[in-house]
Amino acid sequence: MRNPIRQFLALIALITAVSSPAYAEGLLLDRSGYKLCELEAFTALIIARNGMHLGNTRESLLSLKSNGEFAIATINELYDEIAKTGSKDHGGFAARKFYACAKREVLAVGENVDGARVCLRRHDIVFYVYSDRLKGRSEAEALGRIKRFLAAQPQVYPPALIDQIVPMVYRATTDDLEFELRQLIFQSCLFPADWKAWYATVQPQKQ
Repeated sequence: MRNPIRQFLALIALITAVSSPAYAEGLLLDRSGYKLCELEAFTALIIARNGMHLGNTRESLLSLKSNGEFAIATINELYDEIAKTGSKDHGGFAARKFYACAKREVLAVGENVDGARVCLRRHDIVFYVYSDRLKGRSEAEALGRIKRFLAAQPQVYPPALIDQIVPMVYRATTDDLEFELRQLIFQSCLFPADWKAWYATVQPQKQ
C-alpha cells in the first residue's frame, strides 16, 4: 500500500487551490492551535452534513455518548441556525467554526470563509465514497457514482480531483489514514504553500 502523503504529491498540481498567504513564523500546520482548529472544523462539518443533508435530528445527534462540550455546543448552534435560516451550507458552517477558532487561538491566518467552504466541502468525496466502500461497491462503481452525484459543481469537486481521491479512499483502510486524507485535502487546498513547506520537513531523506 502506498502512503497517502506520497500519493497526494501528484494531486497538488491538479487542484485549483484557494490560496492564502504563506506564513513566516514557523510552520502553520505544526502548531497546536492550528491542529485544534482543523479538528473543530472537521467535527463541525460532520455535524452540519448530518443535520443539513442526512436527516438527523438535534435529539439524535445529542444522544451520542461520544459527544464532548464542543460537539454539543456545535449541534445546538447548527440547529438554531437551520431553524432561523434554513441553511444547507455545511461547508460554510464548518468554515466559520474554523475561523472562530483561529481567532481564539490567535493564528496569523487571513480569513477566507469562501475558500475554506470549498476546501471543506471536498471532504464530501471521501464521505460518500467511503460509504460506498463499506457497502461493498467496487472502486470503479464508486467512482462513477460520485462523479454523477457531484457533476453539477465542477468548481468545488473537480473531476481530476475525484479521480485521484477515490483510489486513495479505497486504500485508506484505517481511521488514521482516512483522517490523514481529509487533512491533506483541506490543507493543500486552503494553505498550499504551508502544506508544501510542511511536507518538505517530513520527506524521508533519499539515500
